[in-house]
Amino acid sequence: MGVFVMGYGIVRFLVEFVRVPDAQLGYLLGGVITMGQLLSLPLVIAGLALIIFARHRNRPQRIYLDA
Repeated sequence: MGVFVMGYGIVRFLVEFVRVPDAQLGYLLGGVITMGQLLSLPLVIAGLALIIFARHRNRPQRIYLDA
C-alpha cells in the first residue's frame, strides 16, 4: 500500500508539470510549483511513512494454505 500511495503521489506530481495551473492560484513558490504539486507531496510522504513503518515492524508473513 505504501508503494502505491508513494507512486501515485510521484506520478501526480509529475503530471502537474504538464497541466495548466488553476487560474485563481497560478504558480506558487517562485513560479515553479502549482497547488496540485503541493497537495501531492503529502501523498509521497505518507507512502514513504507506510513503507518505513512496515519495514520497522518486521513481522513475518503468514501463509494460509488450503489443503
